[in-house]
Amino acid sequence: MADRHALVTGACKGLGQYLAARLADEHWSVVGVGRCPADQVPPVPGVTYLQADLALPRTPADLSARLDSAPHLVVHCAAAYPAARPSGPALPDMEEVFRVNALNPYLLTLDLLARKPPDRFCSYVVVNSESIYSADRHSAIYAASKAALRVLTAGLAAGCRSAEASVSTLLLGPLADRAKLAEIETVAERRSLPPAEVVRLFLRRSNPNLVIDEFIDYESCFRSVRYLAELGPTANGMLCKLDGGSSGSLV
Repeated sequence: MADRHALVTGACKGLGQYLAARLADEHWSVVGVGRCPADQVPPVPGVTYLQADLALPRTPADLSARLDSAPHLVVHCAAAYPAARPSGPALPDMEEVFRVNALNPYLLTLDLLARKPPDRFCSYVVVNSESIYSADRHSAIYAASKAALRVLTAGLAAGCRSAEASVSTLLLGPLADRAKLAEIETVAERRSLPPAEVVRLFLRRSNPNLVIDEFIDYESCFRSVRYLAELGPTANGMLCKLDGGSSGSLV
């Protein structure tokens, strides 16, 4: 099983780090890519960490050339958010968000597809966000970049037909990330409520379409990635929604 090679972007922390570690647990040989310097990333058994900044235009080609072997699975999990500025988003911030969230995952996938051996099947799972369905003045830039990613992913899938590859999307709702959980704990303590009750109230107020009372856990995300990878060519073009209904009834 050790001859299965996976590449995970955004692997220096959060969901990307978790997915890389879980793939290694299941005997994948994993390369994890992240913006953080290597000495700031705790070593994970079975995961080779590469520092690479997807905010830089040259990164897709450079990263593809650094890989020792063509992957059987690629999980795009890197994400960037615009800096909060009183005057509103600056153009360089917007360009960086679009490069990390949409343009460079697209270009990296194109480059990996071009380098893939013809007889090597590869699954590309692109992690996206339910934010594409709604946005406010605070989230509009991030949501727009994720909407661009969704359209680019659909184009990649169309190009992978009969090409020994599949490109699918895992669309996620509210995640149980560390920062969010810490904030919930603070609110729960301040209001003398159980954390689960604070989560329930937050989810019901933040999005009326949600039909879940808990954040989406990382392990459920991993099982969804594994499911898409195991589907093989059938997953090409597939949209797997793990969003708690946040995208609405008819979408």
